[in-house]
Amino acid sequence: MKSAVKAIQELTGNKALSNGLTILSGTHGCGKTIFSQQYAYEILQSGGKVLWITTEELPSTLREGMKTFRWDISRFESEHRFLIYDSVSPARLGLSENIGHGMLGLDPTGMLIVITEQLRNAEIDLKAPDGFLLVLDSVSRLLLTCDPKAVIDFVSCLNSRMENARVRGFATVSEEVHEEKLLNSLIFSSSGTIRFRVKEDNYQRIRQFRVETMHGRAHDDAWKDYQITNSGLDISI
Repeated sequence: MKSAVKAIQELTGNKALSNGLTILSGTHGCGKTIFSQQYAYEILQSGGKVLWITTEELPSTLREGMKTFRWDISRFESEHRFLIYDSVSPARLGLSENIGHGMLGLDPTGMLIVITEQLRNAEIDLKAPDGFLLVLDSVSRLLLTCDPKAVIDFVSCLNSRMENARVRGFATVSEEVHEEKLLNSLIFSSSGTIRFRVKEDNYQRIRQFRVETMHGRAHDDAWKDYQITNSGLDISI
């Protein structure tokens, strides 16, 4: 299955993500960001809007990375339906690649203010609950840069505001760089968890993911194999 949206629907009884923030957890390089990009592109193709907050990749890297999978977002950016808020280049370059579009510091409080304003302004068709998607890629950079408690409070507040606005979204986190207690606090503060892993079997790397938690959703929590192809994730369901 080459549709991320349909894969989640299949695993949740033909429903969708829970309202709020779903944590995408796994080791670095396992496909969390690609899954988010694929899901976001499908939302855009169906007429929706995506707010993407990048804390690790430069906006130009995000755009070029999506192009490699044939996900050209230039039209959606020109229509103001794909919004990138850049928290990377101000720290790395001293200025933003996104001048005139969106710039943030690595500051949870500032992020919450900006995101809340976007949630207020979002024109969400409640008959199409996937009409707006928020992606925070990644929480790990915030946890490594800011006070962890402030980041957990930020995730909890953001999740509550997204639930109230009936908005859905992803926040990625790299498991190997954080203590288990901190990861558990992050998961507790969210609306769901999708976990990714890479297994070694007879010298082959097998990529898998599963829906571990999804508030208000009965779901299939068995591990599902997937491959990263030149057109995105191909999920075996």
